[in-house]
Amino acid sequence: MPAYHSKVDFESFPTACGCSILPLKTQTRGPAPPHEGDGADIIDETISFFRANVLFKNFDVAGGADRTLIYLTLYLQSCMVACEKVADKKEAKTVLYQHAIKPFVCPGDPGWGLGGMFPNAANREESDSFKAYFKQARTELSERLLDVIYGADGAHNKWWMCFVKRKACSPTQQT
Repeated sequence: MPAYHSKVDFESFPTACGCSILPLKTQTRGPAPPHEGDGADIIDETISFFRANVLFKNFDVAGGADRTLIYLTLYLQSCMVACEKVADKKEAKTVLYQHAIKPFVCPGDPGWGLGGMFPNAANREESDSFKAYFKQARTELSERLLDVIYGADGAHNKWWMCFVKRKACSPTQQT
């Protein structure tokens, strides 16, 4: 059984380091185009496919949207690890915001752990575009994830937090 792929891969979007710059339903400022309509955006897909995709060790990349999905899945995994010891939803919001805005590496930089799955940035402009888009996407994912991994009472959702120990795609990526 193959992993779940992004449903928006058939459309053409601008790319940075092989990742599609997909529309987001967000109020956060950044380079992502606004998502139109009521359909799911890449953040919704990442959250809904996470528990299934984290069970796979291999992921066949079908296009730029899949690379975006992979990166956001690995980031979601790191968010859950960051929130593992944080019992309060209010404190977790601060932890996840700090996690979203901290500096991160892009393909081609020293410390990039996903090897050949993502092509290196061709120039500084492409690297900056990658970082700007994923900073916006990471911030939005962190905000939406709070309502998923914490219940209305502010406690951990045990059906989500049980996936903290799983390693998605067995990466050594620092997100």
